[in-house]
Amino acid sequence: MSRFRLALLNPNTDRRHTVAMRGVALEALPEGSRVTAVNAERGPSSIESEADSVVAAAEVVGLMRSTEPHHAYLIACFGDPGLEAARELTDAPVVGIGEAAYLAAGIVAKRFAVITTLPRGVPALEDALQAHGTGRRCIAVESLNIPVAEQGSHHPDTTPAIVEAGRRLAAEGAEALILACGGMADVARSVERAVGVPVCDGVSFGALLAHAMWRCGLRTSKAGAYGWPEPIAYLNMPDSAPSREG
Repeated sequence: MSRFRLALLNPNTDRRHTVAMRGVALEALPEGSRVTAVNAERGPSSIESEADSVVAAAEVVGLMRSTEPHHAYLIACFGDPGLEAARELTDAPVVGIGEAAYLAAGIVAKRFAVITTLPRGVPALEDALQAHGTGRRCIAVESLNIPVAEQGSHHPDTTPAIVEAGRRLAAEGAEALILACGGMADVARSVERAVGVPVCDGVSFGALLAHAMWRCGLRTSKAGAYGWPEPIAYLNMPDSAPSREG
């Protein structure tokens, strides 16, 4: 079997976070795996609002069409912008780091908490928890009031805020934590050591989930909702026909 090739698609324009998430994915995947990490060339430098997310989703579609075919794809933003659209554009597995983190937390704990960036993102995360059927297992969604751009190992002064929140949430009954930002992925293990409960980041688990699906031959269904898009003309836009990988 050929070596696993994962495309990690960062919907924002922050190259440092893209590189950091690639490192997290590579560390998790089996030796010899390859990760092509690309980010949007236009649009928001970080994704905090619904307006940012809508623009980013369109960029995901562009990245799917411009990136050569891979064995699987990882949408590397916790809100999973463009995830459903990406699945229409390929028959390879496509995983979102948000959905991956929710799955991981549900496997390792009965009760968990979510740590996010800005307060405005809390309602969207609460909606996502309900959509994934995990709302009743989440004891809290806590905002650090620190934006995406200031997260990760490039900003080590913000990591203590994650640890402080994590310890408080663990004391309140959280048996695991979800870090609801791809930029936090490269500090997940240090937070886990400091807090003492499992810390779920969607980049490492999402990469492994994508690998597992590829390894056991699971592909995105083309029968129905994720079928190839109809050949509809787009006015005043570049060719938007999907590249069918078959």
